[in-house]
Parts: sequence; C-alpha cells; structure tokens
Amino acid sequence: MIGGHKGPIMDLSFSPFHENVLGTASGDGSLKVWMIPDEGLTSNLSSADCDAEMLGHTKKVMLMKWHPTAEFTIASASMDGTIKIWDVQNEACVFDYPNLTSVPWAMDWNYDGSQLAAINKDKKMHIVDPRQLDSAMETHAHQGSKSQRL
Repeated sequence: MIGGHKGPIMDLSFSPFHENVLGTASGDGSLKVWMIPDEGLTSNLSSADCDAEMLGHTKKVMLMKWHPTAEFTIASASMDGTIKIWDVQNEACVFDYPNLTSVPWAMDWNYDGSQLAAINKDKKMHIVDPRQLDSAMETHAHQGSKSQRL
C-alpha cells in the first residue's frame, strides 16, 4: 500500500519512460514520485519512501499526466484553479497556468507534448502552450448533457 500522502490519492500514472516509476496526485495538494522495485512492493510505502515530492498547489490535485516526450516532466491540475508543469528531478514548478475557472475533469498532452488540454466542470476547454506561458485557446466545449427535443 502507498501511504505516503496525508490525503487520498486522486490520480496516478506510470512514467512512459521508466516502467517502475509511479506518480501520484493527492487530495493533500501534493504530487509524489515513487520507484517501485522490480520484484514489487514487499512492504507499505510511507512519506520517507518517495523519491520526489512536488508542493505548490493549495487544494486537491485532481489530475496528473506525464509528458509524452520530456522525461521526468509532469502536468497537474488542481481544485485551486491552476495547471502546473513540474520538473520532477528538481522538484520544482516550471510553469503555472492560473486560469482554470472550475474543477478540472480531464487533462491530456497532445502527441508531441507541445500543448496541454484541460476540460472543466463548467464545460470550458483550455488549450495551454507552455512555451508561450499562456493559454493558446479557451472555449466552451459543449452545451450540456441534456439534449433538446424537436
């Protein structure tokens, strides 16, 4: 069991570059990275066992995604209204997008990692280009789940 967070784990994912590297996002506002031994876990993991910890969100981290082409880079989306991009090796935030308008529901990188998309509870879609340090696009993604009757 991974017991290294003070809150529940909200999202997790293995690195696309290292099969034994696991990232976790937590309700305590942190992200952690763990090296899972080749033989698997033989005991519970605690805070002292994490290999990297990223702090900077002020509320629950709902989503995390490894960058598809940049090793040791993670994007996270939080209920604090921000998307952050992290340099895992230096445990540092390298990009902060503070314009999410509601709770993030989904987030993903494009295939080459040049842009990041997020969709929120308020049905707004944000396309972020970290190279521009700003939003590339923000739009309403859909009207709603109820269909109109003709």
